[in-house]
Amino acid sequence: MKTIELKLFEEFNAVLNGYIHDEFARPCVIMCPGGGYMYLTEHESEPAALAYFAKGFNVFVCRYPIKEEAVYPNPQISIIKAVSLVRKHAETWNIIPDRVVVAGFSAGAHVALCAGTLYSDERLLKLADTDKKEARPDAMILIYPCIGADIPGYTDELGKEAVLRCELLVDNDTPPAYIVTSFGDRYVSCNQSLNLARAMSDNDVPFELHCFEPGDHGVLNSDNMHTHDFTTRDIGMNSWFNMSVEWLRDRFEMPEVNYRGMRSHKEYYNIEG
Repeated sequence: MKTIELKLFEEFNAVLNGYIHDEFARPCVIMCPGGGYMYLTEHESEPAALAYFAKGFNVFVCRYPIKEEAVYPNPQISIIKAVSLVRKHAETWNIIPDRVVVAGFSAGAHVALCAGTLYSDERLLKLADTDKKEARPDAMILIYPCIGADIPGYTDELGKEAVLRCELLVDNDTPPAYIVTSFGDRYVSCNQSLNLARAMSDNDVPFELHCFEPGDHGVLNSDNMHTHDFTTRDIGMNSWFNMSVEWLRDRFEMPEVNYRGMRSHKEYYNIEG
């Protein structure tokens, strides 16, 4: 495994950490941990990214600005630049350039979703020193996502301070999304995910939505939630995570014989079974 660490900007703290397979080109997942823009949740960083690594993906963790540095557009240009850098280094980092996924939890899902809805913003592209083609992710994985966030410095088209509501920015070029939420989330209502799904449906953008009934904010990233009293079902990592991998396989399935001579997408992704 090859590891990478890149500082994204000099003006504020934003770092991209990568974990690369040694063999052939692969899709990649860029993980954005949650933490309410105040901290970066540790178990939603490397542990979550490396779960996708174990399934055959190359992975990155985008440590976007937090606390006083989480002023618009610092977190947004951080993920935009991260996507762009992955594409620019696709050959040397064994990345398939049209198989770049952004993923995130809670506020990190908001950052990831910003990559999928603000990638054509000319001001942000200039700040990230990239272009629309390099900046647009190919898919999004959003776990108990915050769809709208009150980011200091963000203003609406009239120049007034506003909540950055990504569902209002969805259009027919927005990347497909895999969305997981829970009815029992007391901190980020499942209505936010439902509003996003409706916006994507209205714009004919493919999505997959899973709304579990039990589970407060954050518990979906536990290994086995069925060990808790509130549910007899497994609604944690062993549930939605495996489904998200299958969703990515569906979206990124390779031809029967690809340019590497391997004969199935399972072989391509080094997947057993």
